Amino acid sequence: MSDDRRGPGLEAVPFHRPEPEDASGRPAAPALLDARGVGFSVGRGADVLRILHDARLTARGHEFVGVLGPNGSGKTTFLKRIAGLLPGEGEIRLDGRDARSLSVRERSRLVAFLHQDTQVPFSFTGREVVSMGRHPFANGLSAAEGEADRKAVQRAIQDAGCDEFADKPVTALSAGERQRVMLARVLAQDTPILLLDEPTANLDVLHAEETFELLRRLASRGRCVVAVLHDLRAAAKHCTRVSLMHRGTIVADGDPEDVLHEGHVAFVYGVAARTFRNPAGEWDYYLP
Repeated sequence: MSDDRRGPGLEAVPFHRPEPEDASGRPAAPALLDARGVGFSVGRGADVLRILHDARLTARGHEFVGVLGPNGSGKTTFLKRIAGLLPGEGEIRLDGRDARSLSVRERSRLVAFLHQDTQVPFSFTGREVVSMGRHPFANGLSAAEGEADRKAVQRAIQDAGCDEFADKPVTALSAGERQRVMLARVLAQDTPILLLDEPTANLDVLHAEETFELLRRLASRGRCVVAVLHDLRAAAKHCTRVSLMHRGTIVADGDPEDVLHEGHVAFVYGVAARTFRNPAGEWDYYLP
């Protein structure tokens, strides 16, 4: 599908949305995450490949933002740039502070990042892996082992549903079980901003739904949750906002049902989807 087959309204979607208001009509809380003009390239000279260009995202506490888009659109790279795992252009502010001014420890106390790769090469137990999330709060080179750390680790294990295999070697766990351990490690880090790259990968239907419900609860308690997702139905059901990526930039951002209309889906994914409201009253789609 060529770029000129844009869905209705795609060109009109503004990058700068009006400042949101709370229930009383007052301006909402300041953004915990504000990324503007984010870029990333690989190669040199005539062989430069632009992965990201002018990508923008603003998110506040109490928001669960789903970053959607086809394979290769730059979603993972965008999250890694925000997390400080890749260099590149643009301004990124975390809780009002320029990310470039933060030390690694300071950034790690603000942002936790869940990778796609859940492989662990050593036979740590699940609990030991989860406890690694407390490293930003350790003194010097010693592990963080205070009472507050132990409580944070146990709470994360329970929230991620890892109790039954927390004391088993992660090398003996299934891919889905490792996924839950890695999510628990991120939760134990106890940061105001959570960046999650496909948090439900490898999970069965039950545990995927439980994970989405957990992320919604965390957002409702004031966290800023930003997750790369591929499941459009789940994003429409659980996210408070979605940002749609195409060829390295955000092309639409807002309420899930406003963004995920047939025109946008056709333009970004190249499929003639038909959207409808299913018997549960939720946004849904099918491919004719």
